[in-house]
Amino acid sequence: MQNALSQRMSGWAANWAQRRQGRDARAVTLQRRRIYILPTRFGIVFGLLVLAMLLGSLNYDASLGFALTFLLAGLGLVIMHHCHNNLLAMQIRFAGALPVFAGQPALYRIALVNSAPAARYELELAHAGQISGPVDLAPGHSKTLEIAVPTDARGWRRLSRFAIATRYPGSLFRAWTWIHMDALCLVYPAPAPVGRPIPTGPSHHGTRGMPAQDDSDFVGLRRATPADSPGRVAWKAYARSGQLMVKQFSGAAEVPSMLDWDSLPELGTEARLAQLTRWCLDAAAEMRSFGVRLPTTAVALGSGEKHLHECLQALALFEMPAS
Repeated sequence: MQNALSQRMSGWAANWAQRRQGRDARAVTLQRRRIYILPTRFGIVFGLLVLAMLLGSLNYDASLGFALTFLLAGLGLVIMHHCHNNLLAMQIRFAGALPVFAGQPALYRIALVNSAPAARYELELAHAGQISGPVDLAPGHSKTLEIAVPTDARGWRRLSRFAIATRYPGSLFRAWTWIHMDALCLVYPAPAPVGRPIPTGPSHHGTRGMPAQDDSDFVGLRRATPADSPGRVAWKAYARSGQLMVKQFSGAAEVPSMLDWDSLPELGTEARLAQLTRWCLDAAAEMRSFGVRLPTTAVALGSGEKHLHECLQALALFEMPAS
């Protein structure tokens, strides 16, 4: 119950800070008014100890007790001042997030930049109970930390908020700030299991992707799929290993594949997207030209990593509201 109350109070405070600060840009410089500080548990014990020493000194009129009490109280105030300044004027930047497939954690990269002449110590990145760090920053240096957020659905995944915190020096106080950036990560649909062959149509000469072996070079073997022509099977390799392998040639005239939404009428929306994702990955692995046709959009035939990303992005954002 105590943990639930603590989480509720923390959520209320974070929402209040967001209303007070508003949304942040992708690069933020921390100002004094948005840095919060409270004593840690160790700091509370330290404060109670100083209070007990003060009461004892008053009761016994102990001058040395007063001296030690005021020395420790002054030390606590100095530590509080340095803890707060350890975050002041820090620059926080969103350094991007690579696309992932649904079910994989989205990794948001946050850069901490120290442009001040003084070093920063024990900086932490906190989000939903996860702690990244601590790290130290020399003057003029920067470091990048990552926040891992689980994903379970395709589309844009927004990082709601995170905190930059420090307990330096002494761990008597914790200074922190909440950051509310428009940090987005694209989540592709989870691919269907391997097995269903990529659909191919007849080529201009009536063959199914047969290579023009007269002007191409043999580059190796790959495992056969039901869509491959029997003429490309490496029968000698099959006799040795018992596995069906097909020959690959440089410059082979593979039939371009237009991966069509309407070719999977028996599947639901998410299952269709999963299968189209699998076909895109398989086609890219085989270095063949492919495209995607959806009810609302289409990606023309192409190849390469950039083209694969365009196809997967179209699948990820299919029927999704604008972010």
